[in-house]
Amino acid sequence: MKFGVGIDYCLKALIMLAESFGTAQPQRVEEVAAAQNIPENYLRRLLIELKRGGLVASQKGPSGGYILARHPSRITMADVVNIIEGGYAPVECLEEGAAGTLCQPGDGCTMREVWREVRDSVSAILQRTTLQSLMERRKKALHYQI
Repeated sequence: MKFGVGIDYCLKALIMLAESFGTAQPQRVEEVAAAQNIPENYLRRLLIELKRGGLVASQKGPSGGYILARHPSRITMADVVNIIEGGYAPVECLEEGAAGTLCQPGDGCTMREVWREVRDSVSAILQRTTLQSLMERRKKALHYQI
């Protein structure tokens, strides 16, 4: 399973919001979409989902837009994946409530445990990777390009 483009778009938008965290000025959807090369209408839908999930807050009005709902060090990639895609499962038989899969729990599938390890490893990486750390990586990458 690969993550959908929505995860990438969300992370790009959230990193941009993280860079202005602590300022009173919210970021307008149009500005974020243009700066990150994200289709504006799709970004609007994604931001609504992130708001429902408690990662962003919105402010209405002419100077309105979106801000992070909490500090960038308290938002992980796993948070984004869980909100947008409902979690991570590398194969169908590990998905919650999967029906009609090729491998059923208890049928002696030799790959199931390996897939579980893959899922747990990826989940651990996503859980420990915060917006703060992504922002720092981005700054380092930009610094080395100069």
